[in-house]
Amino acid sequence: ECGLDSKADLPMSKLWKYYSEAKDRSSDSSTKNMHEIANYCIIDALRCQELMVKHNIINDYREVASIAHISLFDSHYYAIGKKVSNLLGAEAWAQDILYTTKISNQKISGKFPGAYVFPPEKGLENKRPVTGLDFASLYPSIIMTYNLSPEKMVSTLSEADKLKRENKVLHSIEFKYGGKP
Repeated sequence: ECGLDSKADLPMSKLWKYYSEAKDRSSDSSTKNMHEIANYCIIDALRCQELMVKHNIINDYREVASIAHISLFDSHYYAIGKKVSNLLGAEAWAQDILYTTKISNQKISGKFPGAYVFPPEKGLENKRPVTGLDFASLYPSIIMTYNLSPEKMVSTLSEADKLKRENKVLHSIEFKYGGKP
């Protein structure tokens, strides 16, 4: 499918047999077998590299690293939460807002207003791309802090008025969303 050469053929059972023999005793045969394993590993690594080049993966990671203000290593190995956190930090910095990723040990007590949960609209969402993000690390600091769900933001006054007429309780949020105050 990708037009790449195949990997070296070395069944796992044979590989473990070669390792066991080399571990137990050193001989010309075990040395030859270890060379075969080394060749297998080199070709396997080379095919991975060729596949990454073929699919332009490194450049994709470089672009993500550049956009999210992280290293190439972090771009590949860290979950999306770190990338989103860095983007938030960069935007805060651009607006002269002090921002920290340090986790506070301070416990908040008291009650907070609940949220109205809208029933989902059934059907195909094709007006904009739908993505899935791992918000495990960001959920507490964004969604719980502001008690909101991004897909339920009310962005126009007319929509807010309509919901108020339906006796829905709305909460004003005083920060920029979508580039608007």
